[in-house]
Amino acid sequence: MIRSLSILLLLLSATLAGCSEGVDNERVRVDVIESRPRPLNISASPLPLASAYLRAATAQGLVTFDEKGRVAPGLANRWIVTDDGMSYIFRLNKGRWNDGREVESREVARLLTARIRELRKGRLGSELGVIDRVVAMTGQVVEIRLNAPMPYLLELLALPEFGLLSKGAGSGPMQAKKFGQAMQLRRNETDDEGAQVLGNAIVTLRRGEASTVIARYALGQSDLVEGGRFESFPLLDAAKIRADQIQFDAVPGLFGLHIVNNAPFLSDTANRTAIAMAIDRPKLLTAFDIVAWQETVTLVPESLPNRADIQRPAWSTPSMEERRTMARDTIAKWKNANGAIRPLRVALPRGYGSRIFFARLRADLATIGIDVERVTMDRPHDLLLIDRTAQQSSPIWYLDQLSCKFAPLCSARADEIVAKARRTSDSALRAQLLGEAEAELQASVAFIPIANPLRWSLVRPGLLGHFANGRGWHLLQYLGRDPT
Repeated sequence: MIRSLSILLLLLSATLAGCSEGVDNERVRVDVIESRPRPLNISASPLPLASAYLRAATAQGLVTFDEKGRVAPGLANRWIVTDDGMSYIFRLNKGRWNDGREVESREVARLLTARIRELRKGRLGSELGVIDRVVAMTGQVVEIRLNAPMPYLLELLALPEFGLLSKGAGSGPMQAKKFGQAMQLRRNETDDEGAQVLGNAIVTLRRGEASTVIARYALGQSDLVEGGRFESFPLLDAAKIRADQIQFDAVPGLFGLHIVNNAPFLSDTANRTAIAMAIDRPKLLTAFDIVAWQETVTLVPESLPNRADIQRPAWSTPSMEERRTMARDTIAKWKNANGAIRPLRVALPRGYGSRIFFARLRADLATIGIDVERVTMDRPHDLLLIDRTAQQSSPIWYLDQLSCKFAPLCSARADEIVAKARRTSDSALRAQLLGEAEAELQASVAFIPIANPLRWSLVRPGLLGHFANGRGWHLLQYLGRDPT
């Protein structure tokens, strides 16, 4: 893939006359990396990354995120939460759908109810099950009533998935039209009389595979690249991208190996623990030469403010040499009792970064007598690399990702404890229960944490409105604008 990028750069440089370092903030060009680029579709489920950016720009929800990843007004300009945490009440702006119709509370309540029903079928289903109903109150007021408190409901409602569409039209803050293989977006603005008009500034949105997108940036054909992950990071060196144009987002989430095959060898907790012990996390991450990429050994980030104080897994305490000695003994005993272990299949995304990751993983596991082979995500596998950024600042999100609803190897007891935590209105008891569920899931070693997710962007010097943030999410409506 490195060679293919170099060839692509040479071909493009033969037909394009150099590049400009400057940025026209009235004409911002954005490329989004997708491993398998698909047509832009804001109604897709789940949303591909480029389509998520498009939906967030053209179909806002009750709330959204600002340029620094904080919850900000969307359709609603303010809101309150009742003292018992069982009701969120939103007052709507005087807004219009992109087809000119006024936004009314009854329609918003109906659309949000339908959207919640759709999203309950996916990974957000367990969390959304706490919502009782959405009702329109007098005037421009919408209320969300809950069966139990949801302290992080606003973070969910700000996701692009909750952007509302009425008769195919969103409510901005931008409008889009097809432009060749890209989308052009203009900001909704108001004239001197308060009427809605389209501004002159344009954001052009494209998507493509990593090699193509990075080549376009290197040749000055785009101002911003989004969607960078570990598997595409080595391409930046091949394209000779300057370090000052690479922006990392310190995002929380899950990055590690999920055990998905419950065959005899992997069904043994001791064997799964041996695999966790054998991985030299600092050495693996050092192979990428990224200071922002930090190792982890816990399911939920230890820095999360509302996380219960639970012990790190026992296997992480000994030194690397001691861990491998113990792991080697475990595997040797298994082989003596059960015979040879077939190579374990590890499913990784395509990309040169995955080759680096796999080479380190294979070397680590070889030290304890385990052989592995790399397969693509669509082939049968025993271990699956999970690489997801957290959608909530709560332990619940992490525990949901590894629940029995989605994971072949899981802890039913942990799921029961999480369900109990959701139903309680006592915040201290909820934190305690979630700590118990995390400890239960951690002891099962069904998921082997390795690091925090790696997310990076390429940002042309001079581009306004783009800031590193803890969500790794940079909305198009802020680009080209001076936040001051």
